[in-house]
Amino acid sequence: MLKLFPTFLLIVLFSVVVAQNNKISGRVIDADSRVTLPFVNIVINDGYRGGTTDIDGKFSLKTNEPIKTLSLSYVGYGPLVYQVDPNKKTHIIKLQKVEYELPEFVVYPTENPAHRIIKNVVANRDINDPEKLPAFAYTSYDKMIFTLELDSLPIVDTLELDTTDEVRDFLDKHHLFMMESVSERKFRYPDKNEEKVIATKVSGFQDPIFLFLLSQWQSTSFYNERIEIINNNYINPISNGSTRKYFFLLQDTLYYGEQDSVFVISFRPGLNTNFDGLKGVLSINTKNWAIQNVIAEPAKERMGIGFRIEQMYELIEEDQWFPTQLNTGFIMTATANDSSISIGLGNTPDTVPDNFTRVPFGIGKSYIRNINLDTTFKAREFGNVEVEVDPNANFRSENFWLGYRVDSLSEKELNTYRFIDSVGKAENFDRYARNFESMMTGKIPWGYVDLDMHRFLRYNSYEGFAPGVGLHTNERISQTFNIGGYARYGFKDKKFKFGGDFDLNIYRNWDIIWKLKYMNDVSETGGVTFWDQDYRLNNTDNFRDFHVRRMDENEYYNTSVSFRTLKFLNVNVGLSKSSKIVTNDYRYTISEGDVNVYFDRFDFTEVNLGLRYAYGEKFVKNVRKKISLGTKYPIVWFQFSHGLEGFLDGGFEYNRYDVKIEKSFYTNYLGKTSIRISGGYVDADIPYTNLYNGNASYRSFTLYAPNSFATIRMNEFLSNKYLAFYFQHDFEKLLFKGGWFKPEFAIATHVGFGWLDFTDSHTNINYKTMEKGYYESGLLINNLLNLQVYSLGIGTFYRYGPYTFKDGWDNVGAKLTIKFAF
Repeated sequence: MLKLFPTFLLIVLFSVVVAQNNKISGRVIDADSRVTLPFVNIVINDGYRGGTTDIDGKFSLKTNEPIKTLSLSYVGYGPLVYQVDPNKKTHIIKLQKVEYELPEFVVYPTENPAHRIIKNVVANRDINDPEKLPAFAYTSYDKMIFTLELDSLPIVDTLELDTTDEVRDFLDKHHLFMMESVSERKFRYPDKNEEKVIATKVSGFQDPIFLFLLSQWQSTSFYNERIEIINNNYINPISNGSTRKYFFLLQDTLYYGEQDSVFVISFRPGLNTNFDGLKGVLSINTKNWAIQNVIAEPAKERMGIGFRIEQMYELIEEDQWFPTQLNTGFIMTATANDSSISIGLGNTPDTVPDNFTRVPFGIGKSYIRNINLDTTFKAREFGNVEVEVDPNANFRSENFWLGYRVDSLSEKELNTYRFIDSVGKAENFDRYARNFESMMTGKIPWGYVDLDMHRFLRYNSYEGFAPGVGLHTNERISQTFNIGGYARYGFKDKKFKFGGDFDLNIYRNWDIIWKLKYMNDVSETGGVTFWDQDYRLNNTDNFRDFHVRRMDENEYYNTSVSFRTLKFLNVNVGLSKSSKIVTNDYRYTISEGDVNVYFDRFDFTEVNLGLRYAYGEKFVKNVRKKISLGTKYPIVWFQFSHGLEGFLDGGFEYNRYDVKIEKSFYTNYLGKTSIRISGGYVDADIPYTNLYNGNASYRSFTLYAPNSFATIRMNEFLSNKYLAFYFQHDFEKLLFKGGWFKPEFAIATHVGFGWLDFTDSHTNINYKTMEKGYYESGLLINNLLNLQVYSLGIGTFYRYGPYTFKDGWDNVGAKLTIKFAF
């Protein structure tokens, strides 16, 4: 045996050398557009061995026999047998696109063979899903380019010759926009995630604000029940029950090694189905029945901006697949009209008309490396900031970038940085980026101050139209403090209102902020306001303010400290004083012996504690602020107020408790469900001004205000303790398959209970109590008119149960609905 071993070793080494000599590499591209083609199936010499191109269309194959031919197949392209030229080092292979569509109907003598494969993939999702691993870490290099090919634009024929040549020369040498980033990600099951951006390079910008938007465009894993891209949910073809909703077709089978095979399966939504689904191609490896490659795009091609995602997985360890390359392609659907380009948005058909053109204009690439699956992290290593940009990320040297780029930058990419950077500096692109960031939070930057958009025009039934102005200092003055104020005039009550506030950011890492506030204003009688009231324009809860008709004059002082603790808990502790004067005939009555004393002015001094707990809430963070990414768990608000009698002229001793719980979730093939539960309790006899008015929003025809009672008359009910339940389910586009007309249906049910323990103190006012239970349900038809930024619809609610009116029409409330696109 000892004598035979050297001979055996020589044979093995010789075999390895021979095998290494029989290798071939190159790239596969579209014959017309020259776009690289990912995941093209390649078979060597008409045998069973081969491979696929990677996500950039590159391939590198090795074999122990001379390579004479490569047989290429790719869904949507004609098959090709490529004759190998042994003198070429790199092979560029062109495939010709053919008209391809999955057949409408296929009859199988037994079960569709693709279904067995898909069911195996679904059964093994938890094994193969990277985010079901105990932990992992990796480094990612990302590149995003926006560009245009002039000849692909429908406007090109309308341009003057000189203009066309000038534009073509520019587009040949430059992209429109380009950015790169390097990030380090670490993950701990089930939901601890942190990504630190250690390097950024954005053409024309010093501030990498766009990273916050781009980082959310594609999920790293294709194993979730739903694939979320650009805020749209698409049912995954490998989700539970997908074989009943999707049509799958086995296109090809490839063989790797002695045991593993790869099944290439096309998919699209089945006939007579109506849901947001995907179409594309899956490559399934029999090794753990895992996704090896996937190409997907929306099944319903709509006008506007579309996308195409490509993902490649590799076997990192013996039994674990992990994504290593991700592509996101963006397509603009447009048409020419004289000398302009129209982009399809809003109410548009599900199919693209013949006169529109698909224009590729963006591509994002992610390369994942340094993957570490043999790691552990402790929970305390993770905060609530999911994406954080290193302050030095924008100042990395060229040598740093060379260590992470997959390929060196092309001349066109270098020209893009040079040209766009010079223009960005001259035109101050970063200022526009900060302005955009401010507007998303309801502010319009104006020099050293921000104008508060929600202060421009106010309307309610008490004040009527009330134009005004509000402004706050911005970071151009200081990132530590903020001072501002507002004023407005009500045309119906003919009075000015005004106020001011001051915020001091004591410790940014814990969001410790000290606040001072003064208001000489009006406030809703019996209304409920939480300490972190959201005044953004797209918050439809604020629509209820239009209906308020009973208000009190209120001079209000407040000082408070807010901070974040326990990762997901926001706390606000404060002291407030308010002096309220009723503006109607209501009187609060106190009996002093045989004499009743009537009051219409009240002083309240309160110690306040406000809590907001949002488990799993994530943020992205730049130098200036944190932006919430939301949470998939319920959000809970709790507010406690203790009235101090005798302190700072406080007239009442009481305890008040307010609570609110919200949760929204999406159900496959059914739509989005939203639930809110709210309640309150005041334990003492106090004036109507600080009790609960029933949260009504009724008019015979009016704007729909979610999370309020659409058929309760304003101030119809009064209580010192209440419980309310609001349910709404939006079927979105799932119930109606239309062309240009695409209404979206929703249903809603609201239930409320209320009790009033002290009834003798309230004079000159009519009210009811709802201890028997109040019920109403409604039907909403949204998206009847789509105006791009928002859409309009109609709805109706009906009141039933113990508090039903005798006249049936009095129980009906008609609504105008508004849904924002952002």
